[in-house]
Amino acid sequence: KTLVVVMGEFGRTPRINGNQGRDHWPRCFSVLLAGGGMKAGAVVGSTDAGGTGVKDRPVGVADLFVSFCEALKINPLTVVEVETES
Repeated sequence: KTLVVVMGEFGRTPRINGNQGRDHWPRCFSVLLAGGGMKAGAVVGSTDAGGTGVKDRPVGVADLFVSFCEALKINPLTVVEVETES
């Protein structure tokens, strides 16, 4: 019943920059999903040898969102109205 999602907003560059750090890299990043009915040990997609581009099975943000919804048995097309205090 619980889906654990481990991810960030960006990947990191495959190279160290001049300040001994790594910059944002939106082209490739990793996401770990556990529980919620996800298949254990599955790996989807890969990067090229340098880690700079997607080599195999790219997954977009929309596809990732739908995967979350399907694992939790939520229809991703359902609109939920939320009341807010004014």
